[in-house]
Amino acid sequence: MGSLKSMMYEARKRFSDLPRGYRRLVIAIAILLDANLLGLPNGIGSLNILDVLLGGGLPYDMVWILQLVESISGGFVLVKILYDDVPSSIPRSIGLLLSPLFMVALTFYSVDIVLLEQERFGAFTLDSASIATGTLTWATTYLAIAVGLTLTYKVQRYGNFAQSELFMIGMYLAVLLTWTDQLFPMSDLPTSKDGVLTWSVLIFILIAAFALTGMAGIIIDRLVYRGFRKKEASPQVMMIASLGVALILRSLVYLRFGAGRQMFEPEGDWRLTNLSWKIPTTKMRFILGDRSLSEGATYTGFQCEQTVDEVTGEPILTRIVSESSKPALEVYDTTADCITQATTNYVYYKGAVPFVIFTAVLMLILLLKKTRLGRRMRAVADNPELAASSGINVDRVHMTSAFLSAGLSGMGGAIFAMAGRFSAETAFTLLLPSFAVIVLGTIGSIPGALVGAVIVGFVRALSSPVLIGIGYPLGRPSLTTLDGMLPYVFIIAILMIMPQGIGDAYEKWKIERLRKRQAHIQANEDNDSETNLKIAAALAILPTGILGLHHWWRDEGHRTQNFSIVALAAYFFHRFSDFVGKNSLADGACSEACEANEWTETNLALLTGRDDGTLLVGDSPHFDTQVSDIDSSWFDMMRFEIDLVNFIVDLGDVIWPTALVVLWLYSAFEGYRMLSGRNEPIQWPSLQRARDSISSSISPTKLKVRRKWSDLDERHKIAVEGASSTASQHLAGLYSRALEICGRAFSPIFGAFSRRLESSSLFGGKLPEERRKAELYGRESPLGSWMLFFVLMTILIMFVVWLPIAESDDFRFKKTLQVSNVLLTLSVFILMSFSLNVHTGYTGMVNFGVIFFVSVGAISVGILTAPERIHGYDWGILPATIFGVALAGSLGWALAYPTARLRTDYFAIVTISLGEIVKVLLGGEPLLRVGSVNSAVGISAYPLPLEETWFCGSRAIGPETPWAGPDQCRDDIAIVDTLAVSVGDFLGLGQPAPYAFLLMILSLIAVVVVWWLISKLLASPWGRVLKAIREDEEVAQHHGHDVLRHKAASLALGAAIAGLAGAFWAWKLTGFEPPFMSPARSTFLVWAAFVIGGRANNKGMVVGAFIIVLSEFVFNVLAAGQNSSDLPLHTTADRIDNLFEWLVTSQWEAFRIFALIALAGIATRSERLIDIGASGAAIFAFTAIALGERSIEESYFGGEVVTDMIYVRLLLIGCLILFSLKFNPKGLLPEVPVRPSRPEGVSGSE
Repeated sequence: MGSLKSMMYEARKRFSDLPRGYRRLVIAIAILLDANLLGLPNGIGSLNILDVLLGGGLPYDMVWILQLVESISGGFVLVKILYDDVPSSIPRSIGLLLSPLFMVALTFYSVDIVLLEQERFGAFTLDSASIATGTLTWATTYLAIAVGLTLTYKVQRYGNFAQSELFMIGMYLAVLLTWTDQLFPMSDLPTSKDGVLTWSVLIFILIAAFALTGMAGIIIDRLVYRGFRKKEASPQVMMIASLGVALILRSLVYLRFGAGRQMFEPEGDWRLTNLSWKIPTTKMRFILGDRSLSEGATYTGFQCEQTVDEVTGEPILTRIVSESSKPALEVYDTTADCITQATTNYVYYKGAVPFVIFTAVLMLILLLKKTRLGRRMRAVADNPELAASSGINVDRVHMTSAFLSAGLSGMGGAIFAMAGRFSAETAFTLLLPSFAVIVLGTIGSIPGALVGAVIVGFVRALSSPVLIGIGYPLGRPSLTTLDGMLPYVFIIAILMIMPQGIGDAYEKWKIERLRKRQAHIQANEDNDSETNLKIAAALAILPTGILGLHHWWRDEGHRTQNFSIVALAAYFFHRFSDFVGKNSLADGACSEACEANEWTETNLALLTGRDDGTLLVGDSPHFDTQVSDIDSSWFDMMRFEIDLVNFIVDLGDVIWPTALVVLWLYSAFEGYRMLSGRNEPIQWPSLQRARDSISSSISPTKLKVRRKWSDLDERHKIAVEGASSTASQHLAGLYSRALEICGRAFSPIFGAFSRRLESSSLFGGKLPEERRKAELYGRESPLGSWMLFFVLMTILIMFVVWLPIAESDDFRFKKTLQVSNVLLTLSVFILMSFSLNVHTGYTGMVNFGVIFFVSVGAISVGILTAPERIHGYDWGILPATIFGVALAGSLGWALAYPTARLRTDYFAIVTISLGEIVKVLLGGEPLLRVGSVNSAVGISAYPLPLEETWFCGSRAIGPETPWAGPDQCRDDIAIVDTLAVSVGDFLGLGQPAPYAFLLMILSLIAVVVVWWLISKLLASPWGRVLKAIREDEEVAQHHGHDVLRHKAASLALGAAIAGLAGAFWAWKLTGFEPPFMSPARSTFLVWAAFVIGGRANNKGMVVGAFIIVLSEFVFNVLAAGQNSSDLPLHTTADRIDNLFEWLVTSQWEAFRIFALIALAGIATRSERLIDIGASGAAIFAFTAIALGERSIEESYFGGEVVTDMIYVRLLLIGCLILFSLKFNPKGLLPEVPVRPSRPEGVSGSE
């Protein structure tokens, strides 16, 4: 035994002495062998052994799924080794480039083994053109949000979780603009399916979406983020504020446009599926698993071979027929006849998405690299203080960044709205993949985001056909729904392997390349400078000068870019104008539909039915018998349409040859100057003199205006300050008198309260000291915190008592049920808030994935306790709960090691991605379906704790007894000796007390126990270390604390608490589906409680959760009161409806109110009032112009404006988050720091 221990110790020591890369390699190989050699093919892997030890308790599907995950994880470890531990070299670079193909091949190999063991096969076809076009569509969709995120990160340095809502605004702007009287005659043409595209509406809406969403970005920046910047708030605070902005924007869209799905159609022909590009393609057909053929069977493949026709004897091409087995891979590019080229259709309305977004992003890159504004934005991004000292208006740069980031996302949303139907939730589903794009491409790098978008889009496009092909043979026909999960998995993999992104690696490579090139230039500067000059001149005079290759030869990359950009832009605009010239109403244009019609020669003839080239008002699709206003409007728009497309076509014809000729002449002139010895850049003195002359003529006038404005501003400032000083003195006097009156009135009450506290042992006989601290620190002292907590709780409990319900004979029962539901829901949210407080409040890890750990507890309890007959495991409730809590805690501990070292925003992205992964799995994985119908989505029909005892007492229930379940016991009036009956009699309910009452008691006990436990832990040295880590990790590490281990323990503790919350939530719901994990219903609400209550204070978590939960029940009552005057709060609900209807229908009145606020702000020199008034006036002016009666009819059923109280509540919660962060950043009950008591005998103030 001793020799065995020594051998194990020696082996462990040798392993630990190996370099990190070798240790990782050993682990990766062990994982891959265990999964792909021992486990999947032979059933003797570690998971199989665990299954045997558990008596075969693990489902077979769970075993092979986990082994599949194990195999893929081993592949990721190998890639991680290549990235971290292999020195920089060409083979390493090639390996990293090929790593995605390696992961795809490894996944295919593992799936092949799974199917082979199950004696099944899965076939899928990868269409190269379809994957390429799908990649473009998905990549640019993600890029539209990612580029906005990148700009915000780069210039304003925070993660904007409201960026997807700006994309959402663009989508809805595209739709609502087509409802306007100006555009409706053109866009609403259901009968014009003539195959001819119209362009004016689309171009106008894209420009309008960019400008209007950009203005929305400026409004949001000035109202929200500018104030945080002035207070020098941390990026984490601004990121949390963006959650509030997201809730507000989404709620407003739901309130105004409803939850129905919309689609943007600039004109009916854009959605015709026959208007498409036919792209030649090559297809690859994979067959994984069992490829054998039964005896006598044959397989007709898709590849072709040359054979001889038995009749004519001529060589022909036929498809290959196999009698032995099916091929693993077939590559072919023809249809079934082996002759016709295979093609894939890419419809125009989808192709418009990548064209518009790529063009916009490339123009943004040019703006940032080639203009003075771009240089200013880069300067502010690098160092705002240095930029300000250099004379750059930093605030204006931030405003410009907000405009561009919002405008580009809005334009992307507008063009995406044409690709399919959408709702307000659609944009949020694109947010996390967009974060994956910017992380992969390196945060702050727009070119990196461009590359990252292509990679993430490729993963999404590739996953759909693969999942469809292997889903059915694996018994998972809904596996295709998991393609939405892959971007979340991808983002976690990126952060695990290369958290700094490919952009960082590219920048390092570029710097190294420039150093080497500069060294080479310096080494050869004297030897071949004349030869290089002659070569450069030759390149300038030859046609290569068009692309600026002479500047490239001389290492003047920026000038090369200028030439190439102009040439390529001219070419692509020429191609675009050619496309418009064929598919429009331009003079002489004839599309495919026109060419197919032998009676017409132009597209205009298709529309009018005449070949005379004229357009009349009577050609309007809306025309009936007389010319109406809509016909005239259509006619005016069509004339503008024809003029516009003719202009585009003519401009394209002019630009393409002219641009090339001008570039060539210019480059040839540069070459001539080089040969003439004039090597300096070309100067244009006449232009400079003209510019100076204009500037000198304008400057005096500008200076004079500025001086007058400055004088007026100074006089106004003096007047306002004088009036403000006088008003402040009067207010100060009134305030002091009010305090004096209140002091005299309440001093007896506070005196009695103080005497009671002194006689109690709550503060251990240190009340005088606590009172002194309360006077100094207020609510940040122990006594002040507790006093405010009791006051707030009293108010909130009074609200619960007041919470109305409809009058009925069983009023007491309904009130008990209502209070039980309130307190039960409150307990769940308190536990979730405790979890978040441990992670974020005490340890400083911004966790946006609380719902992930909650779902682990809920799913574990639901599946494990459900009966086996409905696909559960029939565990006891207590063991299942303990397992769920332990599993959540274990996952929290395990999550710490790969993620705790990540920067704050990355950690937030990983945690929220985990929640989304579980949400998708809950909707698509059969192992996570429990209930009476196995195919139904969700988990239900699981037992509830003590429910049988509560209603049935000690009676046995089941098919053999009079009571099939607890419900039958509850309804049996002969049963009078149960807890439910006793409690019901005690409370005077007249019937057994509801089960929610018992569950509420259990949940409150859990809250008290958890509160006591974490209070003890956080007051211990361990808790003090967590606070030290929160303040400064490096200092905590310097003092000898294991930061990673403490973070892991904190994550485990918080995750276990969240798992317990999940168990209670599952029991409350009695059944749940994926929507219960929606961030807007869970994570964001917990964050609202955290922000409102106050971080690192569990009393604050209770108060914050109480406010959030109460709001839900109040608005539920309001929603019910909308429909009946007999229900409570009907009057309040009616007032809210009237206010909302007034805002929707009386926008000009609202505009006047906000305009007055803006004027008041100008008069009082209040920036806040000016921002609020000007923003509100601008918003209502736009809605008054754009949102008329037609928009009301389209948005509300029957044209009746109705307020959805659910979204009013979300709107208020978003506002609460912002107001709390802005005006009360520490929360209602801030953290109470540990302050040592003053030593006895020491006097004086602190």
